[in-house]
Amino acid sequence: MIQIAIIVFLIIIALLGTILCYYQDKKFLLFDLTENRHLGRLMYFSGIALIGVAICGALIYWLLPLVWTLVTLVAASLIAGLVGLSFATNL
Repeated sequence: MIQIAIIVFLIIIALLGTILCYYQDKKFLLFDLTENRHLGRLMYFSGIALIGVAICGALIYWLLPLVWTLVTLVAASLIAGLVGLSFATNL
């Protein structure tokens, strides 16, 4: 059961990273990222980082013991938290 949850988590991380990369220079929620280039660049690099974490998480899942997947969870949580705080400070 935990293996399925890890795979779903990795898919969600990859989708979130893709969405952040896609909306780097468009209107996203309440923010017009064509005007706020700093937030757009932060979204792009955070998206790339989340995609990288998802790929590394998949490698960790298949190659290392299950306990090592916590590294993926912590890294993705920190990146998503940074993006959330960045949006909060730009309100």
